[in-house]
Amino acid sequence: MTETAAEQWPLRRGSLIYPTPVAIACGRVLRARTAAERVNACLKAAEVLTRYLAAVAVASFASRDDDAEAKLSELSGNLSFGHFLTTVQEITAARGQHPAQQLLRYSFRVSKKEKGSGATNEALSQLLTLRNRLGHELATLDETRAGLVEADDRPLVALLHALVGAEALLALPLFVVEQQEWVKKDGVFVLRRLLLMGESLDPAPTFAVVQRDSSIENLRVPYVAVGESCVQLPPWILWGIDEKRRNLSLLFLDGVEENKVVYCTIDGTKQDGAAPHADALRDFFGGVISRTFDTVLLADGRHLAQEWADIRERIEEGGRRQDGTVDWNIFDATTLRWYAQRLDRDAPDPHALIRERLLDGRYHVEPDELRQLTLLFGRPADVRSRLQRDVLDLRVIDPQSMRPVKDKRDTVESANLIEALKRAVRFFAEHTGMKDVDPDDLSRTEGTIDYLTLREIFVNQTIHQDYRDSTAAAQIELYPDRVTVFNTGYSLVPTDKLLDGGKSQSRNPLIARALRLIGFAEISGSGIRALHRACQQARRRAPTFESDKDANSFALTLDWSEEAVDVDTYWQTLVGVHLTQRQAAVLHAVASVASATIPVIESATAMSAEDVAEAIDFLLLQRVVEQDEANFRLAQHLREKLG
Repeated sequence: MTETAAEQWPLRRGSLIYPTPVAIACGRVLRARTAAERVNACLKAAEVLTRYLAAVAVASFASRDDDAEAKLSELSGNLSFGHFLTTVQEITAARGQHPAQQLLRYSFRVSKKEKGSGATNEALSQLLTLRNRLGHELATLDETRAGLVEADDRPLVALLHALVGAEALLALPLFVVEQQEWVKKDGVFVLRRLLLMGESLDPAPTFAVVQRDSSIENLRVPYVAVGESCVQLPPWILWGIDEKRRNLSLLFLDGVEENKVVYCTIDGTKQDGAAPHADALRDFFGGVISRTFDTVLLADGRHLAQEWADIRERIEEGGRRQDGTVDWNIFDATTLRWYAQRLDRDAPDPHALIRERLLDGRYHVEPDELRQLTLLFGRPADVRSRLQRDVLDLRVIDPQSMRPVKDKRDTVESANLIEALKRAVRFFAEHTGMKDVDPDDLSRTEGTIDYLTLREIFVNQTIHQDYRDSTAAAQIELYPDRVTVFNTGYSLVPTDKLLDGGKSQSRNPLIARALRLIGFAEISGSGIRALHRACQQARRRAPTFESDKDANSFALTLDWSEEAVDVDTYWQTLVGVHLTQRQAAVLHAVASVASATIPVIESATAMSAEDVAEAIDFLLLQRVVEQDEANFRLAQHLREKLG
């Protein structure tokens, strides 16, 4: 079956502007090349669409403002296409007043007495019947049989009818708010959010300024905006760590057991959910109205769905012009080969391998993703054109004059980020006595404090800086006793939360994913925590941070000198661990009482809360102290020694 560009456009459009799970499903249909692949992709897309619409329906109905009841079939065991279609049909048939009520009735009209299209219901029912008829045959469907299915059942046509019928529901923006900040002088909230629309699994954070009474109740959970109403989707859809991709991602309800629920990722990987999610599901089927929706208006008076409509129009215009088409020939061939070999040394086609692993098989990307790809792999002139500044300034500082040493400086003017990272590693290694360290070594997650320092500093600086700010190059300065790191781009995570590790999306998510794929970075947000832990283990001072939002800058200082190790002989003998004076003082304070909080330890030691917390972290790491919420006490094996 040959399709023209006009026939492909509905799927291409869907991959650009529909909620991420549906957009990905549309993209996979679009990229299918054989009849068997198309039949499978169409049926999978129909199931994904049904799962998503069922989640929206359930979440909306759970937010109803009356006592209407629905006759719902309770979900249990492994859930399938049919379970989700039944759920959305039953909720559509209910008479409760809730945000998405009218939109559902238009798409899923189940009675001829109801006005509206019902096209989505009819098309999905047809595709479910086809799916059940083919059954296990789908796994081994050959081209001849698939061709007959396409000719007789026309699954692609049915899928397109389902999408068109659900257009109003698919136009509702799906999003996660990572942080909201009250700006007192302006009387507004600023939301940092991820718009989960389009095919990208790595959306960059965006900001929304909303009116003072428009805050979001829960952070880091998926919402869908229905006009002014924002409906939260858990426990049907969660936002959490995809353990396979090692990144934050959507997780979909996939099974219901007695004491737990099972979720799956967009790729189908199973993950267990917590017991409270199972309780929430039981409450829903028991008729409990589980939540209210949030009302959110932007400072300019628009609601989030109106804002998305404006954004969507621009994306569609770019899609028609084929903006975002990835031409691998414009990138630096040497860099691409080097990167592809890190993924798979035996892969015959570097371009195809990188497209499959980094872009999930996509040929088209969003404009910001194309920018990130150019920075990662681009030729010098293209990188320079994008940045309008030098990439990196590496310096060794003379401690007497406090100026850069002339023959110990490397200014990376226009290399791509991969090449800049290599040069930075070699520079750091040469001037810190680690001359045997090679850029390929950055996939190792264990090593000396100097190696871990090198790894975390350069990888984090590459991932987190603001490449749209052309005011200053990233800088790294080496002193005899410390290293300082500076870059444009204030921390999206408050500095007092940096050590918590991995809860927020990177400013450059595609760059972050690229480095994770070759083992240069771990789960998003864990780097600073790893650096802090390495300093503790080496008895070095913890790194300090300075994030300036007004100046859009971030600075990190790492002191290389070891702390004084005046060890209390008694505790050293007892615990078998070298302790600093501060660590020994904190341990003594903890051992003197049944349990102690940080304020109690502050009072007993005359130390600051920060110093106490740092010492406590080390003692917990060494398993000489135990924690129970905000209380700390001597570890059980030491209490037994002391009698």
